[in-house]
Amino acid sequence: MVQILAIDGNNIGYASMYTPALSRLSHDGQPTGGILGLVQSVIRIAKRYPEAVPIVLWDGHAAWRKELCPEYKENRRDRPDKVAVAESWKRQQPWANLFLLQMGVLQMRAPDAEADDLAGRLAFAHERFADFGIDGMTLVSGDTDWWQALSRHVTWFTPITDGEMTLADLQTDKAKDGPFSGTEEYLLAKAMAGDPSDNIPGVQRVGIPTALKLLRLHEGLDGIAAAVASGRAKDKASAAIVDAIDLIERNRRIMDWRLAPPSAETTGIARLSFSPDDCRDLCAHFGFDRLAHRLEPGGEWDTLQRSFLPEVPAAFDFAEFTA
Repeated sequence: MVQILAIDGNNIGYASMYTPALSRLSHDGQPTGGILGLVQSVIRIAKRYPEAVPIVLWDGHAAWRKELCPEYKENRRDRPDKVAVAESWKRQQPWANLFLLQMGVLQMRAPDAEADDLAGRLAFAHERFADFGIDGMTLVSGDTDWWQALSRHVTWFTPITDGEMTLADLQTDKAKDGPFSGTEEYLLAKAMAGDPSDNIPGVQRVGIPTALKLLRLHEGLDGIAAAVASGRAKDKASAAIVDAIDLIERNRRIMDWRLAPPSAETTGIARLSFSPDDCRDLCAHFGFDRLAHRLEPGGEWDTLQRSFLPEVPAAFDFAEFTA
């Protein structure tokens, strides 16, 4: 049976720009830390999950989220240093895409959707896994929003800390701010608290722990509203939640991948056969001498990609189905 690795390309490449060993890396004036960081991460992830097929997911532009929340992700460019990092990664991302193509890595991108949305399409189609010979999927991202797609067949891994999360883990103290009863409670609490990383405002003075406490005490959002209306709930947090019902519903629409509108544009799915020669040329162009050895014929990457190569057709067909 086939295992799939759904990898958040921009999240990992962008995070690499904040790694001290990579942040100032350049060659002939071209910044290269993001490229190297992503490529090395893909190799390391493939080594951790042998025979699993990696699919790197790329961000398009989900304008509908900005329409709902004009301040969405504006915090990523609110300082000159953040702008510099974002611009540097923007220059490197096409090269990272090309590098992975020459390595034989399957990639997906939709012009009007984020990598999150593509991950959702893949993960929420788990009921069709068996039709394509797929046994399970691991979502690979530093973004805990991806926990919403956890299921019996879908797990999560972050290469930033090597942390893992399963649906069972979500229901324990292993989950930050948890435990949660499940993915629905997790999503609703997130919608109430907001998401500072994406600059999505939540209910004032209500974090996830407070949201969970009140949801459980009053048996849901409607229960909180009923308790405030009847006078049973007199605390400021409950009143603030009721006053912000429209905000919470808006946040849910932004965060819940199942509520994302279908793409109006074609989702691109691309893969080339592994080309050691082209990889060697790219390594020479960017000064990646050590990486070049890992990408040689018969080398580390060649061995890894041969292990999952027989499963690529099934993964490609499944990706095409969800597109």
